[in-house]
This record gives sequence, structure tokens and C-alpha cells, in this order.
Amino acid sequence: MTYFYYIASDIELVPEVYKVYELYFEESNERIKGFDFPLQLEIENGINVKEEAEILLEYIYKKAENHKKCTFQVAKLVNSNRVPFKVLEKKQVFLHKIKSSDELLLPEGHLLTIKKVPVVY
Repeated sequence: MTYFYYIASDIELVPEVYKVYELYFEESNERIKGFDFPLQLEIENGINVKEEAEILLEYIYKKAENHKKCTFQVAKLVNSNRVPFKVLEKKQVFLHKIKSSDELLLPEGHLLTIKKVPVVY
């Protein structure tokens, strides 16, 4: 089985390649129930180690930096011809509350919604 990470957002996302870890953020045309926004990117073979999760978190920070508010949705799903894509559980977190990239290492079928909101200190 091959795991994919799918990424949706209310802002435009662009594909990128991170050759050090052979991570490819590629365009996706999939339609998967459970997402609130159109899917934009997929990462074949998913995110499996902390270093890859750090790249994903940096990507999200970079895309969010010019927006006061935005939302990302990330899910880990198995790509199989026998089983349709299915979101089994949803969780939400604010971008400024993420303490570690480990929070992006998702179990199969989980969708994480990450919201960037203005923070008042």
C-alpha cells in the first residue's frame, strides 16, 4: 500500500520539490469527501519521519505568512484500488499552537485542519 498526504487550503498552493528527502508536493485533482476545500496538492508516499513533517510545517508557515487568516487541511490516506479514500477522523489546531512537527505525523485516515488566525499578545 502507498500512503499519500493530501493538502487542501482556502489559499492558492503551488507544487514544490524537496530533493533532500525526495518529497514532491504535486498537483492533485482528487475529490475526497471530508475536506472543506478543494484538494490542491498530494505527497506520494506521505510523510513518515520527523524531518519530512518539518518540511511540511515549514511549507505551511511559508504559504501562510502573507495572510492574516487562512486554513489548511492535511490528511493521510492509503492509495489503493480496492478501497476508496475515506476520512475516518478530523482534528483541528491553530497554526500558532503547533509545538512540534510531530503533530503532522498523522495516522491513516486522519484529517488535520490547521487555522491561522490573528494572535493578540
